[in-house]
Amino acid sequence: MTITTRRSFIALVAGSGLLAIAGCTDSNAFGESAPTASAAAAPTVTGVSVAIGSLTGGTAVSLTGSGLADVVVVTVGGAAATSLTVDEAGAVSFLTPAAVDHQPATAAIALAFADGTSLDAGTPFSYQAVTAVDRQLQYAFTYWQDYNLAEWSRFSDNDCGNFVNQTLLARGWQQNSDWYSDYATTGDYSLSWIRGNEMDDYLNSRDDTTRLDLSQRASVKVGDVVMFDWDPENDNGVDHTMLVSRVDVNPDGTNAIKLVGHTLDAQYRDFDGAITVENPGGTAHFYSIA
Repeated sequence: MTITTRRSFIALVAGSGLLAIAGCTDSNAFGESAPTASAAAAPTVTGVSVAIGSLTGGTAVSLTGSGLADVVVVTVGGAAATSLTVDEAGAVSFLTPAAVDHQPATAAIALAFADGTSLDAGTPFSYQAVTAVDRQLQYAFTYWQDYNLAEWSRFSDNDCGNFVNQTLLARGWQQNSDWYSDYATTGDYSLSWIRGNEMDDYLNSRDDTTRLDLSQRASVKVGDVVMFDWDPENDNGVDHTMLVSRVDVNPDGTNAIKLVGHTLDAQYRDFDGAITVENPGGTAHFYSIA
């Protein structure tokens, strides 16, 4: 009988090609496959706190789900949301931008991640006219160029006051004996409806308006009214009026004010350009509306 020694056994195994080199096999000593790292789960959104909000933006929305910790940008209808935060639990919170041209719309919510990938939240955001300012701006952007002639006609020389006052009615104001227009039907109207100085006096008389000068422009908001004086040295008072349609914050902390109106029909006329480039030496004041 031949006795196989330890040395001869190893030689036998090596010679037969059965020697396993450590680290070069996917099986362990029991023939089982070695564990492999699992792929990270794809990010998902499982909850949207609010799916309906204001045309003028600023609706607070929170998204919950998994894998959202690295979100760096959220867009709604292609426009960037503001005040983006991601909390310790991975919930994403933001404020919606304004709807395009302040019109009702269904807008996709998209998330962008630090690694360059993106994700559709799955639940769209519905822009609706839910506030008085929404209704005012929706009206303004509907009729800034396509005049509402059937109801209000048009003052051929200067329609700016006629238009701004229409938007105030859309906001919820009511006509009265001091402020009205039946121009489209009877031809009658108050001077406060169409003439700058009289309109200025009327706005200043209301309890729900606050007059702001240029030094207070940081308080101006969408839906407020601006009154222009193109040539203050002539002391002829108000020459033009428009409605604030957008307020952006500049890198230096100041604000950029955009305007919608008639008699230079515009949606986003630049306020500062109007009193410098277009009308050098011009000035203005605002009425902040409660």
